[in-house]
Amino acid sequence: MQKALLPDLAGAEQFLRSRRSIRVYKQEPVDRELLSAVIRLASHAPSGHNLQPVRWLVIHDRKEVQQLAGMVIDWMRYLIAEKEPIAATMHMDRVVAAWEDDWDRICRGAPHVIVAHAEKDNPTAPAACTIALSYLELAAAPHGLGACWAGYFNAAATLWLPLQNALKLPEGHANFGALIIGYPKYKYKRMPPRRAPVIDWRQ
Repeated sequence: MQKALLPDLAGAEQFLRSRRSIRVYKQEPVDRELLSAVIRLASHAPSGHNLQPVRWLVIHDRKEVQQLAGMVIDWMRYLIAEKEPIAATMHMDRVVAAWEDDWDRICRGAPHVIVAHAEKDNPTAPAACTIALSYLELAAAPHGLGACWAGYFNAAATLWLPLQNALKLPEGHANFGALIIGYPKYKYKRMPPRRAPVIDWRQ
């Protein structure tokens, strides 16, 4: 460990407080070596019993990203037609309407999607994938990249068989989260505002 490279308290606070979800991306693709470097950093995330169950699927081709996003829209249309409560809760009608108006609210025009997956019967997998994706999102910024949690994508990949088949995960594996990633189109100077934390103390 090179202690001289570790940030001081002010630097660590600046880094963590400046984190933000990126929802507008440049068209420029990210080199595979750079994405691999960021994933290697994310692989240092903790996992239960240090089992390190997380595996990664990188959808690197922009056309495939859009095809998969379209499958998420198909899932939403099905739920809307079936009047499933989740469709109203997640405002899927708005997302579908935006898609039909050439506004992608699934992958936000990002060039790449990264899926964290693991053996579905491993009880440590959900937490391990979530933590690893959090590390991945934080690791993106120092490399000049932006990322955002792909909640709609992950929900569809969990529940919609056509999308599950399209992802072609290894036998016995399930996705436990996904991020969209690419070069941010805009630079931000303001810290994202946050509410004060609610803390309950026990003596």
